[in-house]
Amino acid sequence: MNATQKSFPLGINLPQQAAGQVVNILPTGDVIVEYQQRGWQCRVAISCLLSPQVGDEVLICGDDSQRLWVLAVLSRSDEQQTVTLSVPGNLCIAPQGELTLHSAEQVSIDSQSVQITAQQSDCHIAHMRYSGDELTAWVNVACLLGRRVEALWKTVVQISQRVLRKVEQAEHVRVGQLDCQARDYVRLHARNTIITSQAITKVDSEQIHMG
Repeated sequence: MNATQKSFPLGINLPQQAAGQVVNILPTGDVIVEYQQRGWQCRVAISCLLSPQVGDEVLICGDDSQRLWVLAVLSRSDEQQTVTLSVPGNLCIAPQGELTLHSAEQVSIDSQSVQITAQQSDCHIAHMRYSGDELTAWVNVACLLGRRVEALWKTVVQISQRVLRKVEQAEHVRVGQLDCQARDYVRLHARNTIITSQAITKVDSEQIHMG
């Protein structure tokens, strides 16, 4: 009977702490780091918020469980490459003081949903453009101040219990057809009143008082 031969892996001393270069990123999220002409498979530690990219110089460290971890990204060969902060779960930034985001060029937010809650908000934008499919706003009091407003709509529907409009100089209305209906009474008063018509002018009532 042939004796069974057992094979044992060669002992490899894992680096306790060293700097290496990322040469590959696996689909599982692990990275291959080249150190001392050998490729080491490392997991990315949660403390390493900066996602490693191929070519980065990273700090790796081994633990007692024979696992290697990427602790930090030390340098990046391509400084123009986008820097990504990545965490496996949710991320909460909670400073005790103020939080300021500053960018020399542009700030972009891309998400399925954005929720903002604050007691008070101040927004100053020199030029603003908004585009979307639907806009809904619920406010108790709305105040708009400006020098000029222009609105172009296909259909305008306005429902209110009371409307007060005051024009200091002149108001011009140009419509195809004008239909005004009041449930109680209509009052037109001016120093001079002119009513003209090209075809027919009709006044119909049970009583007509003139003079």
